[in-house]
Amino acid sequence: MLRNIRLLYIHNFLTDFCPQWPFLVIYFADITGSYTAAMSVTALETLSAALFDIPTGIFSDRMGRRVTMASGSLCYALGLISYTWASGISMLYVGAVLCGLGQCLFSGNNNALLYESLKSEGLENQYHHYRGSTGSMYQLALCLSAFLAMGLSHFGLQIIFMCAIIPQIMGVFVSLQFDEPRQHIHQRAKGLAILKQACVKTWNNPHLFWLVIAKALNYGAGESTFKFQTAFVNALWPIWAVGLYRGLNHALSFFGFRMAGRLIERFGEPRIFVVRDVYWFVTQTSAIILDSLVSPLMFLTGAFFFGPGEVASDHLMQKEFTDDERATMGSLSSFATSLVFALVALGIGMISDQFGLRAGLGFGVCVGFLSLPVNLWLFRKSFGLA
Repeated sequence: MLRNIRLLYIHNFLTDFCPQWPFLVIYFADITGSYTAAMSVTALETLSAALFDIPTGIFSDRMGRRVTMASGSLCYALGLISYTWASGISMLYVGAVLCGLGQCLFSGNNNALLYESLKSEGLENQYHHYRGSTGSMYQLALCLSAFLAMGLSHFGLQIIFMCAIIPQIMGVFVSLQFDEPRQHIHQRAKGLAILKQACVKTWNNPHLFWLVIAKALNYGAGESTFKFQTAFVNALWPIWAVGLYRGLNHALSFFGFRMAGRLIERFGEPRIFVVRDVYWFVTQTSAIILDSLVSPLMFLTGAFFFGPGEVASDHLMQKEFTDDERATMGSLSSFATSLVFALVALGIGMISDQFGLRAGLGFGVCVGFLSLPVNLWLFRKSFGLA
């Protein structure tokens, strides 16, 4: 099963080798002529992921991790093809639905595959180390692809989207090389039974329930804000520097993921959550108020905390998930996160069209900061607040 871990490094890299990501909002706005319409595409992508999340979690628990992973890469490739040759918002919406489907096929499935592969070898207590190192490949791919996008931007944004299709096709072939974890092979529950059990067990587990809420607020709002930051950066820096900004951001995130396991063991998950939430709010708010050439650099300083926060959240939830509904319970969390993302993305777009980029970005930052009181309440005993 450790062969699965090595393959996961490769697949994670291919999945997030996305040179188009720094220019998504800019590209959509060029086609639609509106930030609201541009953000509605990203919102639909994530809303589609929310709607498909639970069915795909059931699909993974019933049909297997390998087939689910291959299907995700294929759907994402088809979505990028739709984006590439879109001439209006209708084709962008088609691409958004396909990309959303691709994302949710990965969401609960891939972490479940990692945990089950480790459990087959008796290494599940090392999940946070492996989750950090495999997750770092996402950031390495995003970093390198962003630097590639700097050179490709000279040829136009459509060329960048065309190049982004290739690694997703490669990901299909890599995913077919995985072995199905033994922990998953013996599951017998039916689809609707899996969903019912996952919902009941999540609701009846207050610790897991509030972990899901905290992640939905932080990651859902934070990711929509992060995607919109490129429009703000483009107003301050030239277009080629947007790729540089995203590349540096993901480079710092890469090191954060690599250090995540050691930081969790040294400081614990609660302190990581609180430091991340406070630091992000202070630096991002200051950057928006300052509104100068150094503002993007202030955004960059918080990138390191992304990896430890994500690994800490995933580690805690995987320990609460049950073997029979592992992917489905992960999809319930992704569903909540996707809903928050979609609502915040639409809010950012509408506020930006009415009151400017800074106002829209500030709205996203404030919503993301709501995870702090949830984390403080959830871990109140750790901070002596009980």
